[in-house]
Amino acid sequence: MSSSDELLNLLRTRRSVRRFRPEPVERALLEKLVEAACWAPSAGNRQDWLFTVVTSPEVRGRMAEAVREKWRAVIDANRSQGYAEGMERYVQAYAMFPEAPAVVIVSARVPGLVQQKMYGDETHVTFGGFCSGAMAAQNLMLAAEPLGLATCCMTGALVAQPKLAELAGLGRKQEIVCLVAVGRAAGDVAAAPARKPVAEIARFIE
Repeated sequence: MSSSDELLNLLRTRRSVRRFRPEPVERALLEKLVEAACWAPSAGNRQDWLFTVVTSPEVRGRMAEAVREKWRAVIDANRSQGYAEGMERYVQAYAMFPEAPAVVIVSARVPGLVQQKMYGDETHVTFGGFCSGAMAAQNLMLAAEPLGLATCCMTGALVAQPKLAELAGLGRKQEIVCLVAVGRAAGDVAAAPARKPVAEIARFIE
């Protein structure tokens, strides 16, 4: 099998896992994941990302409670609209992150005042820090697979971003891109769902 085939196989078989075994992930493995993440492309090669690795059960528990509290408020505010049941199911899909032995908070530096003045409404997409952080998170998750680790990327938890940033000790110059739960999968991992065919999702302008 060629290296390109191996890479494609890794991309096809990587799965998001939401049930983890309780044993901790070794510090050396977590450092390998961060090293893999930092080899992602970044806007202007600025490498504006920051990876806050949370292994403390107490901090993870406080993060989870902040997310649950915020989502309860969102659901209650929309209950009369008939959205509550669907939203409650959605919340359960990522409510497992306190059970993961490690959670990596991927954040990126926010644009400065000079950039905001230059780019205006397009500042975030032009500055590229957020996109760079997302690419780094993908590197991290792909690197976890051959190390025997499972991951799950979460953005629903960012409904409580200000509180999560506070608990992680992030200053105002950092914006959270996503959380990545890391651990060893508990039980069998389901097969990947089918992907849409290229013809359905691609446009070629020739």
